[in-house]
Amino acid sequence: MPNKSILPENSAALPLEITQQATEWYVRLQDDQFSEQDYAEFQCWLQQDLRHQQAWQCLQQFGLSLANIKHPLFAQAMAAIEQKEHARPHYSLKSLLGLLIFTGAIWAVYQAQQQQLWQQWQADYKTKVGQQKQIELADGSKIILNTNSAINVHYDHSQRQIELIKGEIYIDVGQDLQHRPFSIQNRDGIMQDIGTRFHVRQNHNHTLLAVSDGEVKVTTKLSQHSVHVLPQQQVQFDQHRLENITPLNSQYTAWTHGTLSVYRMPLIEFISELDRYSPTKLRYDDSIQQAGLEVSGVFPIQDPEKVLHSLEQQLPIKVEAEFYYWKKVSLDKK
Repeated sequence: MPNKSILPENSAALPLEITQQATEWYVRLQDDQFSEQDYAEFQCWLQQDLRHQQAWQCLQQFGLSLANIKHPLFAQAMAAIEQKEHARPHYSLKSLLGLLIFTGAIWAVYQAQQQQLWQQWQADYKTKVGQQKQIELADGSKIILNTNSAINVHYDHSQRQIELIKGEIYIDVGQDLQHRPFSIQNRDGIMQDIGTRFHVRQNHNHTLLAVSDGEVKVTTKLSQHSVHVLPQQQVQFDQHRLENITPLNSQYTAWTHGTLSVYRMPLIEFISELDRYSPTKLRYDDSIQQAGLEVSGVFPIQDPEKVLHSLEQQLPIKVEAEFYYWKKVSLDKK
């Protein structure tokens, strides 16, 4: 594979090795597993050579600003920096990154996330991006882990509990001869099964429960609000509140059959959904966001490349490789 960089042409005066390093750092900074030690190494790289800072500035000129990085550590740090910028109108790139690494927000968020990252690493069952895994537990219950997910299983003489650390699962609860209650616990609350088949998806800011059969009682973690969700219903909730119960949307359950099933889904949402299964990072430019394109159909999640090719045939878009790990979707203006 030829060496490539996503930096713009005005970076041509920089050595290819440095532009590649800058691009690779940008990719690494979006990894959920990025640690405080990695941040320190990034800062050292940035300060080693003025050309490293120039390469990073070129990335910003290309539209890949620090604010685009989705990692929660960066999000918190950027919020803290923006508050300080009101009091001090100008920061050099060096001081900006210094704040980014050493601000109290970074440390606070790191401490809060450290346990979860460790739990993901040590989880009883986990999947990589694009992978799915089927599990049968001792009581006959069946679980399917979706892409990039992790769970722990806690069974004892009095209870059966699944801890959802990250991602999305489907559960077909078996009949237990010991009559132990079955529940799912995650960051936002606890879901108590009353003989059922259901899906749980933990997103960045909320959890979605979709019940196929039976009944599930949901209780939020902090407010202790609760509701019973019946067959063919779904509900969204976080640690404090429950949204209104709505009819089950099949797009949230189709993944167990290896598909994405959508109807008039905005293209930008579809790209974000497909990105969950793609080994390469998918992004879109502003032209896609402004075009208001929609997607309908059933697509195989195990072959994101095939899905992207299909979209190119159906919609006025083009998909371009930008780097080893990235593909960009934009409008085809031909």
